[in-house]
Amino acid sequence: MRIPKNISIIFPGSRCDCGQPIPFFLNIPIVSWILLGGKARCCGRRLELQYIFCEILVAVLFLLLWRKSDPWEFLVYGIFFGLLIVASGIDFATMTIPDRCTVGGAILGILGGVLLSHFSRGNYIFCGGIASIRGMLLGSSILLWIAVFAELVLNKEAVGFGDVKLMGCIGAFLGTKGAIFSIFGGTCLGMVTLFPVWWIYNRRKSKIKFGSSLPFGPFLALGAMSYLLFFKAIADEYCAQIEILLS
Repeated sequence: MRIPKNISIIFPGSRCDCGQPIPFFLNIPIVSWILLGGKARCCGRRLELQYIFCEILVAVLFLLLWRKSDPWEFLVYGIFFGLLIVASGIDFATMTIPDRCTVGGAILGILGGVLLSHFSRGNYIFCGGIASIRGMLLGSSILLWIAVFAELVLNKEAVGFGDVKLMGCIGAFLGTKGAIFSIFGGTCLGMVTLFPVWWIYNRRKSKIKFGSSLPFGPFLALGAMSYLLFFKAIADEYCAQIEILLS
């Protein structure tokens, strides 16, 4: 991956693992993989299935987002989805999330809130900015306190600070309700996903055990995208009912 190695994502162009440059007409998502039969043309190396899987997943996510959004929302949340996908891929590979995806993403989220307030939601500009800042602060602070208490209980780092900053980015784009859903929804999705994986690998006498370090950022990202694509109306209504009961 280029970003963790501080290499430009533009120059030099894409290269195969054997070092040969990849022509632009052989670097078309999904199409090139199918035409090449899953193998590199230059050296015959088999291309891993994860590449076409990720490309199909990205295409499906953006299609769903397009169907649920107006043009301004698609612009802002398309950038958001791109940040989440990049952050998730890097977290899976390196167990770290770069600041340009989290801190930079939080800044873009605040600007996106201002943009949507003006062009899409019909509110005053500062309303969107304030909502984004509140979401950023609430999302990151909740996860930070969870990390502190988990570390006290487990006597080891349970949640990385990169995840806390990622929650700040998510909160900036989705506001307070989206941030809350992303934390708890992402945790539930992680448990549902990881327990079967843990059981299968342990049946095969693999080394995955309770207490192993696993990336949490992808599940936070999955919770955020699930909120925006499927659960926003339900989650917002539920939070509104709680606010009424507490007021």
